[in-house]
Amino acid sequence: MYLILLGATCALTLAAAAWWRVRQLRHLIRMERAAVRLTRAADHRDMDAFQARIAGLVAEHRAAELEGQVLAEADRIVTAELARTPHYPHHPHEGDPA
Repeated sequence: MYLILLGATCALTLAAAAWWRVRQLRHLIRMERAAVRLTRAADHRDMDAFQARIAGLVAEHRAAELEGQVLAEADRIVTAELARTPHYPHHPHEGDPA
């Protein structure tokens, strides 16, 4: 009778230990999955921020290029007008009437 009781107690103890270990492993797996989800979310957030920053820098660069093109065109127009219009510093009709 004691052997049956001892065997049942051992079997119950082993079953409880196995159940506890399975429970721990499931908890560990849930924690790992949560960590993976958080890491992926952080990666997506960082990638979105990086792409937004790059898009802003590209837009800024294009604006600077456009500004440079506008200044070059203005310089060309001013140079053409200065070349077309003669300027005589000692012209008798320029300055104070004598």
